[in-house]
Amino acid sequence: MKIGFKGEKLSEKLLLATGILPEMAIMPFFSTVVGNAYLTAQRLEIFSLLEKNSLSVKEVAQKTEADEHGIQVLLEALTGFGYLERQNGKFQVSRTFQKSIDGKMSEMARGMMMFAPDVAKKFENLDQAVKTGEVENFHFTPITPSSWSHYLTFLKGTSKEPTKALVKKVKFDAPPQKMLDIAGGPAQYSIAFCRKYQNLEAIILDLPESAAEGETEIKKAKLEGRISYITGNFFETDWGGDYDFALLSNMLHSITAEQCQTVIKKTFESLKPGGLIVTNDVDFPGEDEEIEMTAGWSSLLYFTMTGARTHPTPTIKKWMSDAGFTKIKKTKIRSSAQLIGRK
Repeated sequence: MKIGFKGEKLSEKLLLATGILPEMAIMPFFSTVVGNAYLTAQRLEIFSLLEKNSLSVKEVAQKTEADEHGIQVLLEALTGFGYLERQNGKFQVSRTFQKSIDGKMSEMARGMMMFAPDVAKKFENLDQAVKTGEVENFHFTPITPSSWSHYLTFLKGTSKEPTKALVKKVKFDAPPQKMLDIAGGPAQYSIAFCRKYQNLEAIILDLPESAAEGETEIKKAKLEGRISYITGNFFETDWGGDYDFALLSNMLHSITAEQCQTVIKKTFESLKPGGLIVTNDVDFPGEDEEIEMTAGWSSLLYFTMTGARTHPTPTIKKWMSDAGFTKIKKTKIRSSAQLIGRK
């Protein structure tokens, strides 16, 4: 998949098709304006205001304590971009946008909406990050006081469907009894696996902020007796051992190559003989292979947020082999790759 424009009018389509309109050159210019309009609206809670109400410029300005002229320009721009609709001088969330945040993927959409301003704040320092290679990992240095809450909402929203698919992908010789969920976040993966395997107990390694949210989700799922947390920095905590399988889902991209190798080796040590390691992350190609939009986008995002990157799938496979894992197989779920190896 590649990012691009889609013309609405025939003239626009012709300009794009003939190459007269330099799509790749103008895309950053337009996306900067659209993106910043969206982020400003989100920070001012304009979408929340207009999701259930139809308000005038003056009413929105009063409720957001903003300048009336500035609000008018912003609302009109958002209408042009398709986020809002205007009728009889009043604005409300457009039917198209409402459908996208209320549809099958509503949790993902709302999670992205909430976390987007935090991501944008980190991207303000991209120039310096690229020049120096130094980035504060937001897991340990939150962007704002509410960043963790936004991030966990984002995680829950974006992982629902992929979690179901992952549980179906992983096959065992016998039903597993003990699971290690490394950086398991708000417990979505552990809950899904425990629901499928009735005698499975899961241990989640993660930071206290994730554990607090995850424990709430575990109670909702009525799995308090089967899922628990070991909180703290997983480089420093005791993981325990004798696990049937260990899951490393969407976490290697948050740590450096050296740290990844340390985690994979420690995973090997924590498993019982014959135990499985399961990694799940965006499928990033090896050398000289085509880099698709999702892979490039995600790697830059993770670099900006954590200082790490999306590690190439062949490289992760080599790290697993070097740690002692054998019979390593690759599967795919959309743009993500799963590597499953045996101790």
